[in-house]
Amino acid sequence: MSKTLLITLWLSLWACCSGFVVVGHRGDPLTYPEETFQSDSAAFAAGADYVELDVQVAKDGTLVIQHDPTLLRTTGSDVTIASSNYSQIQQYHTKNGEAIHSLQALFTHYQQSNAKFLIETKIEKGVPHPQMEQRIAALVKQYHMENRVMFHSFSLKSLKRLQKLLPNVPRIFIVGSLKRITFAVFPYVTGINISSTLVTEKLVSDLHHIGQKVYVWDEMNENAAKWRWLSNIPIDGVVTNYPGLAHQYQLLTHDAQSHPVDALATNNSTQALPVYENPYMPHLRKQTIAPNETFTVMKSIRSQGVTYDQIATNAFVPADTLNLAPMAGWAQLLVDQPATVRAKHTWQVPTRVTSSAQSAQHSTLATGSTVTITAVKLHGEQVWCQTKSGWVEAKHLQIHLHLNEARLWLYQFNTVTTLQRPQLSLGQTDLDILNFNALGLSV
Repeated sequence: MSKTLLITLWLSLWACCSGFVVVGHRGDPLTYPEETFQSDSAAFAAGADYVELDVQVAKDGTLVIQHDPTLLRTTGSDVTIASSNYSQIQQYHTKNGEAIHSLQALFTHYQQSNAKFLIETKIEKGVPHPQMEQRIAALVKQYHMENRVMFHSFSLKSLKRLQKLLPNVPRIFIVGSLKRITFAVFPYVTGINISSTLVTEKLVSDLHHIGQKVYVWDEMNENAAKWRWLSNIPIDGVVTNYPGLAHQYQLLTHDAQSHPVDALATNNSTQALPVYENPYMPHLRKQTIAPNETFTVMKSIRSQGVTYDQIATNAFVPADTLNLAPMAGWAQLLVDQPATVRAKHTWQVPTRVTSSAQSAQHSTLATGSTVTITAVKLHGEQVWCQTKSGWVEAKHLQIHLHLNEARLWLYQFNTVTTLQRPQLSLGQTDLDILNFNALGLSV
């Protein structure tokens, strides 16, 4: 098999992560007053793909952008939207001086841009909303926003009406309880917006299996620390108060590559390994992986040039010293072994920062010098050993064995390509033991 084909097959195992859509919850509400142009523009500038907004119906039928049925929380004035004309509502201002906007004003303001919006229809008991969906659909068509909006709502009836009016616009059902997710819902919606308190990887997988997109939402008291684990779940979008932070994770997850493993692995090192909550912006957990500890690897993710292995939910370890069974058993025999540098045709051997010939040079090892192997990494047919001076290919090292260790070593030694094998000798001599039969050993 050609080297090019091998590389192609290896790359095909790594799938690019798709990333997710970032929706600024009412704009960028932790920076500027919610649902103002200043807040919306800040969210887009921070990297949001969409801005989420809420729509109420004024007494004169104007669609007003406001989360609450009154203006009390945002303006300090206890004005009820449903019983006031928009001309009255416009007289009140948020803390940044902006008036309360209508949906038409929003579409006009952003008409010349590519700004996109997730519109929530606010359907609350006791709050009038006459012909809300018909009015929204008319404005969307008037401003040619069909490809720049999505809808979401806690009201399935509202989404059903929107399906008839604008069948090609995505409709997302908001749920705060798993009981609301039923097969009766799916014919009318294209996605489910799940509370962050309910979302799990299995739930996302199940919804994807039946063709539903999965979004996640949170309250206004959203904790930024949730992103340490939320980024590990393959969601399609998130409605967040942290559009800038979400965008950073969006870029990192989009650029990352992953592939399933589902195999036993061992930490072939003299050092414990740290465990992180995610592989994108690693945040330490309290646990560590002990030297020579064996565990199951679920999948591998390569992010920002570093490979991490997932060992549990929201638990990732650097893969530099991890090897899969059964070869991990042989690799462990190398760990903590003394070795002599035996390079051919040179006085020194370069060491690398990581276990790769393409990584930066760390230092050099003089031919004839003695080192201790602190970790081992197997890359296909290549064997790398870590020393205090950096990583070096095992073929440049001579390992000194005791005779009683030889059979255990040689049992798996033949599986390593000849050119990549470390040199083996008995004790502190230069007696090569590659001729197994001469030593009375069989493999």
